[in-house]
Amino acid sequence: MDRQGIIYRVKRILEDAGFNVSEECNFKDVGFDLVARREKDLLILKILTNIDAFTDQVARDLKSLACLLKASLILIGERDGSAKLEDDVVYFRNGIPTITPNTLKNYLVHNLPIQVYAAPGGFYVRIDGRKLREEREKRNLSRGDLARLLHVSRRAIKMYEEGMDARVEIAALMEEILHPSIIKDFDLLQPIRLTRVKQGVEEIEWLYNFQKEILSMIERIGYKVIPTRRCLFDAVSKERRNVLLTSVRRYDFSLKKRARVMGSIARVTGKHAVIFTDREERKNIEGTPTISRKELIKIRDPDEMLDVIIEREN
Repeated sequence: MDRQGIIYRVKRILEDAGFNVSEECNFKDVGFDLVARREKDLLILKILTNIDAFTDQVARDLKSLACLLKASLILIGERDGSAKLEDDVVYFRNGIPTITPNTLKNYLVHNLPIQVYAAPGGFYVRIDGRKLREEREKRNLSRGDLARLLHVSRRAIKMYEEGMDARVEIAALMEEILHPSIIKDFDLLQPIRLTRVKQGVEEIEWLYNFQKEILSMIERIGYKVIPTRRCLFDAVSKERRNVLLTSVRRYDFSLKKRARVMGSIARVTGKHAVIFTDREERKNIEGTPTISRKELIKIRDPDEMLDVIIEREN
């Protein structure tokens, strides 16, 4: 299946699972394809036929975005180089959980747990070490006893109980002996958490001068501005509980499509979107509010700017 076909299928899967789904972000400078929400779960998805094309830099940029929006991040693909990805297995590409469309459907629509992940040397599962020890002791098995039954070393049992992952075949034998499941499920809807997100605009090399000027003005008004790369918007601006998806673009006719998709993402995420431009042509584009540089100069505080945005959303 080609990439566009996979995107279409992923959208249908998300909708069947009860997610609200944004329009496709079909722009060369944007690193993700879809944003989706179901109640408190917010997902950012990148979709490729071959996950080899997913670079480390794009992964870092999308991790930062997911952290800002308190979203989870998933890469969907069918192949890794010439090798086909297996269903119901989590792969990792540049630290991002990666699954097939079939796995996504099984997980979100059919509520089937995912336990197996791929790593060098084969397929593994995560062991609940505390539960393993409890079940072993409940059956009066020493570490040596269990080691002999599993054909592994006593030290391996100790390491499993301390949290070391196990190969699938070893874990399956553990469960056959102990009966209750001692395998942990993957939570693909867990939001990304980073210890540091790059903030400020003056030292960001990839921002051009007009963007730096506008974003610096927004900072002076009282917003914390975090530039975002490979994203439909150029920054996330925060003030108390208000979060603005902030785009800074010189006015041209290409803004129409960008504004429409930005509005779609704003509705899915529950945030406000705004486009800052160099001209006073319109108050909104495709329903997404616009504010010109001249208007921004006159705005004195965050509440005033939010009032303008809300007024122009209607």
